[in-house]
Amino acid sequence: MKRKLFNVIIITTAIALSGIIVTQFFWVRDAVNMKNEQFYQNAHLGLKRVINQLMALQNDSLTAAKFLQADNGNNYHSQFIQSLDPALIKRMINSEFKNLELCKVYYYGIYDSESHEFVMLSEDADIHELLNSEHNAPISCVFQKNQYILAVYFPLQRDFVFNNMQIYISLSGVFMLIVVAGFWLTARSWLMQKKLSEMKTDFVNNMTHELKTPISTISIACEMLKRKEIQFIPDRVDKYANIIYNENDRLKNQVDHVLQIAMLDRKDYELKLQNVDLHELIEQSMNRFEVTVAERNGELKKRLNAAKSVVLADHRHISNVLDNLVDNAIKYSQDKPEITISTFSNKNGVVITVDDCGIGIADEHLKNIFKQFHRVPTGDLHDVKGFGLGLYYVKSIVLAHGGNITVKSTLGKGSNFSAFLPFTYNEKKQVVK
Repeated sequence: MKRKLFNVIIITTAIALSGIIVTQFFWVRDAVNMKNEQFYQNAHLGLKRVINQLMALQNDSLTAAKFLQADNGNNYHSQFIQSLDPALIKRMINSEFKNLELCKVYYYGIYDSESHEFVMLSEDADIHELLNSEHNAPISCVFQKNQYILAVYFPLQRDFVFNNMQIYISLSGVFMLIVVAGFWLTARSWLMQKKLSEMKTDFVNNMTHELKTPISTISIACEMLKRKEIQFIPDRVDKYANIIYNENDRLKNQVDHVLQIAMLDRKDYELKLQNVDLHELIEQSMNRFEVTVAERNGELKKRLNAAKSVVLADHRHISNVLDNLVDNAIKYSQDKPEITISTFSNKNGVVITVDDCGIGIADEHLKNIFKQFHRVPTGDLHDVKGFGLGLYYVKSIVLAHGGNITVKSTLGKGSNFSAFLPFTYNEKKQVVK
């Protein structure tokens, strides 16, 4: 997939997902508003039913006689209201609110609409809340002299509405999180696959170049050897034979390197453990790179301070690890390579450090340098060769031996690789990518 098309798909999907989230937010908000409106209507209906019961009680002469003394005019209604039993009012409200499934926690009161004086008030009720409550209804008729209002307020109304909506809000949130997580994982997977594809393409290009160069050199040397005039000049024959031998060895090493990585991926290798003297391996590795460093007027130093340098390890793989670290330090040194290999030991094993004064590694690349196919950008240094597999191989082998490897680096000043190898092999440790 082309990069431009890929970016368009990601951006379009992100916008669509954002639209869904915003739409869902407004839907939840409207649903909560509707629930509040329903609560208001039910509370108003409950109050109306209570008032209807009170009016029926006031108009019943037998029942009214228990509460009133004989009077006439509008004072009859006022005396009826003021003589009501609070327990009776509470039972009526409880019954109606229960039938309508309203919040159980509420406070009520009856007050004069003109003077705002309460003739009845439930225990612990807040007068200010009752006077400003939206849940109220007149008890009196419009033609009566004294107008009384029955009001209630619900201190836990918001929690009650939210609890009724909680399952829908929670499910909506969970589903949205799943959608967002799915999009993020999908986008991340696409990006990783795209990056891996680019890295593999880069690997193939590098490998083609690395293999093509020695093949071309061998081909030219062979052509020169086929010339009759060359065949009678021993020095020239020896020169071209050495070129073929060296380039063939270089070609073999490159192929072996790729095969080693394939072997690591399949995990079909077995460590051939034996007692290995790390100081001897370091000496041998330094000998192999001595000429290369000398040609660039560099210096290869050692500080072998480990009191105990023998570990149980695979001789060939650990030798390759050392070669990779030293070769890496040489490749990423611009001018005269200055490389120091050090060791020290503790009660658990040996630590090998490889220091260089090369170009260093930027902080954003440190976390990726041990990943397969990853190559650190080298800026103006264009002659650095490799497949991006060396450090991946190093970490895999060190971890397979039960050790670990770390890196510290300062851009422009150099890098420090530190590998720990235990004295004894830990079978529980596995190769980690």
